[in-house]
Amino acid sequence: MSENIAPIQNTNNIRYADFVRIVTPTAEYRFSTAPTAITVPAVDSQPFDGLGQLIGIGKVQRDIKSTANQTTITLIGIDTALLGVVLNGNLKGSQITMWKGFFDTDGNLITTGGTGGLYQYFYGYINNFNIGEQWMEEVRMYVGTVTVSAANIQMILQARTVGRFTNDASWQYFNPGDTSMNRVATISTIFYAFGKNG
Repeated sequence: MSENIAPIQNTNNIRYADFVRIVTPTAEYRFSTAPTAITVPAVDSQPFDGLGQLIGIGKVQRDIKSTANQTTITLIGIDTALLGVVLNGNLKGSQITMWKGFFDTDGNLITTGGTGGLYQYFYGYINNFNIGEQWMEEVRMYVGTVTVSAANIQMILQARTVGRFTNDASWQYFNPGDTSMNRVATISTIFYAFGKNG
């Protein structure tokens, strides 16, 4: 990926927001760290809700080569009555995609470059979440917090191949019709006296 990102070249004043889409079996959620809702038609026809400082995005490892990594997203300020939506929403295993969008000095999203102005930097699945609550002095009440952990697709694929066995049943599960392991049971019962003379 050798794309030049014009908004961050030759400047030390970078304005950006993170855009997140979560696809569960029952619904799709779109939100961003921008202060207002923004629609990016090249990415999604629905707007990304602007949650501003109520959302925190964890660090994502960025290497030149593709690397298996994880990140976290924290949503703060959720009405505690709505925390049941998270529990009943089949959040674990949901697909998650994240982009960065850059803004000009007037606060408008720069739509040239990337996909409609957004640069994808994470694609994977939610593997865990944590629900809590904390006292928010500004509103003088308890608010809910949801922290979501997500693993990128490369980490998911690594975990899928790590659990394979060298037997015919396991091989058939992943590669139906493949006969390369059908003699493993026979070979495992044969004793070879390697290094023995005559």
